[in-house]
Amino acid sequence: MSKAARLLGVVQPTVSRRLEQLEMRIGARLVTRGAEGVELTDVGERIWTLVQTMQSTAGDIERVAGQADQAEAGRVRLTAPDGIASYWIAQQLPGFVEANPAIKLEISTLQAGEKPIDPYCDVMLQYTPSKRMDLVPKDLATLHFVPFTSQAYLDTYGRPEGLVDALKHRLGDLESYEEETRDAWPSEAQAIKKMMKPSLTTDSSSVLLEAVRSGSVIAMGPTYLARVFPELIHLDLDLVIPVKLWMFYHPDQRRITRVRKVLDWLDEIFDTARYPWFRKDFVAPREFSDIETVHVRGERPKPRIVK
Repeated sequence: MSKAARLLGVVQPTVSRRLEQLEMRIGARLVTRGAEGVELTDVGERIWTLVQTMQSTAGDIERVAGQADQAEAGRVRLTAPDGIASYWIAQQLPGFVEANPAIKLEISTLQAGEKPIDPYCDVMLQYTPSKRMDLVPKDLATLHFVPFTSQAYLDTYGRPEGLVDALKHRLGDLESYEEETRDAWPSEAQAIKKMMKPSLTTDSSSVLLEAVRSGSVIAMGPTYLARVFPELIHLDLDLVIPVKLWMFYHPDQRRITRVRKVLDWLDEIFDTARYPWFRKDFVAPREFSDIETVHVRGERPKPRIVK
């Protein structure tokens, strides 16, 4: 309820009141409220399926109307995970806005575990495949997550002697990774994550990165951060987690000039020939950045891996 209120720009009691009014209007209970939160009833599940169809149809109506619009001017809505939006896409904006002054780019960010809910979104970037058959999927890039820390952290807490010791250090972690994303991780990485006891958890990639830069924690981050923040330290524990970044859009969107320009621009800024850190094969941060790498090859945990 709180997350829905935040996304809609209203307070939580307003969401609850509107939901109760909807239940009274249709004469059926849609959710049950318990100690563990809110769950859809059987009727709620069936109606939610219809609602998703309504959202998709509403988006189709706008796209059909927009097919006649070949203008280079106007709004393009992009949804992306907050980390990649803040620390890569925003970094690449100067060239795009200079070349396309008439395009109004709207960027909405997803916190960890969220999925795009805007049916009118033109382009979606996310870490999980989409189940919508009407969208064009593209494997845009691979993000390689590795442990990062800072000199301030090492000066205060010392350097770990191995992965076993690192798990005893002050660790930061992102909350609510979707099951699909977690399942894409190597089995050892999944098992190690379950052994973590983080001293900081957050749903914001930005908060996590600033905690690392301030010297508060060790945390996993995508290798491109080494290019953006070369003052970070790559703590090489022989632990790399590859995660795919997918791009989705409706095929009709390419007929709209301004949307096509955004799609082409995204292809450019994730081009693996120019930006090797987005390749499927891992490229160590020291190969494309002046970042310091601290190699640690001590004791490694032997987690029980469930296949």
